[in-house]
Amino acid sequence: MFGATLAGLLIRFLVPSPVGQADNRDGPRLMCGLGLAKVVPHGKPTFFRYAYFEYLTTSKCAGRLPYPSSELVPLEISRMLTPVFGLPGVVNLIALGVLFCVLSAVAIASLATALRIPWWGQWLIAAACWLIIADSAFFDVFASPFSEPAALVGLLLVAAGLLYLGRSWRETVAGLVLAGSGGFLTILSKEQYLVLAVPICLALVLAAADRGPWRGLRRFRNRQAGAAQLVSAALAVMAAGYWVWIYVSGGGQRLEHIQAVDMIFTDIVTKRSTAPAQLRALGLPTTWARYAGDYYWARRSVRLSPLFSRYAGKLTDLNIVHFLVTHPSYIASVGQSAAMYAQQLRVTSLGDYPISAGHRRGAYESRVTVLSWLMHQLPPHTGLWLYIPLWLAMVALALVALRLQRGTTWHRNGAATVLCLTACAAVSFIPPAYFAGISTTRHMVGTNLSTAVAFTISAALAFSMISRALARRRGPRTAAEPVAETPGAQVSPGSR
Repeated sequence: MFGATLAGLLIRFLVPSPVGQADNRDGPRLMCGLGLAKVVPHGKPTFFRYAYFEYLTTSKCAGRLPYPSSELVPLEISRMLTPVFGLPGVVNLIALGVLFCVLSAVAIASLATALRIPWWGQWLIAAACWLIIADSAFFDVFASPFSEPAALVGLLLVAAGLLYLGRSWRETVAGLVLAGSGGFLTILSKEQYLVLAVPICLALVLAAADRGPWRGLRRFRNRQAGAAQLVSAALAVMAAGYWVWIYVSGGGQRLEHIQAVDMIFTDIVTKRSTAPAQLRALGLPTTWARYAGDYYWARRSVRLSPLFSRYAGKLTDLNIVHFLVTHPSYIASVGQSAAMYAQQLRVTSLGDYPISAGHRRGAYESRVTVLSWLMHQLPPHTGLWLYIPLWLAMVALALVALRLQRGTTWHRNGAATVLCLTACAAVSFIPPAYFAGISTTRHMVGTNLSTAVAFTISAALAFSMISRALARRRGPRTAAEPVAETPGAQVSPGSR
């Protein structure tokens, strides 16, 4: 399964031409910290139009500190792989794309084989996960200078790892390696995903708890639970350190001001007619009504106002929270607008091909778009009317699975994974919806991937629960239905 999955991903990535995603000016924030700049042919556009894979060292980035992101780890591995693959440059993003293909194949194969369902069901789940991660909405960022690839592959690894926790010691260790590394990649990929430390760390601890007759805190005193608690604590400490950097460093504070301006002037103060009242509620000067609808880097932006530095203390996440709490109608309207952007699923404003592919400027690829196509069949203004009912339905299914579990089957792990991914989808929706303001579709990839994978596991969980119910009605368990396993017990080959 790993071999088939990896082969499919590599073909999807490299044939007939490698694909990536063009830099939208965010790339230097990550790459320049490594002292790298992309190689752009003379006279060709630097941003937005073409994907550039070759990066060389540059003196322009000397002394610049790296942007804190877990993406730096795969990039450094790609630096070592670049000469091994015979690719040009100090770092070539094609090596990065291959690395993420390998990690994705590991996650998909591990996830599918962890489900105690018939072998053909495992292959169906693997195929569904392949179609999800290979969709152009997600896959194109693998060979790009952004932080999103680490978050996306990390979520897959977390989902796979949770399915193994609480079983035998060997399986629990394997699950912690998968989920721990995935949690590191996801949570620390960028500021937006720090909030995922809460659902991921909780899921690690709860999924590894003892499944015996113990009650209360005694469930968390066995060896598996202790190991999971250590991994969760490590992830929490790293997330806390990242949070401190955001609110102490000058770079973090500047980023907060930029995002606050984008959010305020593109989602709240959008019309000059209503701007004065909104600005007064935000504690900002009413003369800034002239900037309604203009984001931070626009030609006519509030950053150019002589009063900007005076009111910088109001351009913060806390002030936005205060406004939303005191004006709750905006919570629904802003959330619905963000959900409609999320429903678009993929970004089409950035080119996906290198110049050598021979496509027009800004061309984007559509090699695998099954999930994107299905999403676009829905009414475009569905928004929250799609996401919230779907999340609630998956949570309800997971709770039923926990309530009706018989023995210690994989249903408990599947339910914990669905709950974790659904929580990740809902929680990761909040930062881009309420605190970013622009590029919402691109920033919603974590929400969309978590929702899609949670739905896939929910389908397998529902199928298994229905099959068990039917088997109990027929009498003795059939050979196709696996026997529930207990932690540390021997499991027959047929059940795997």
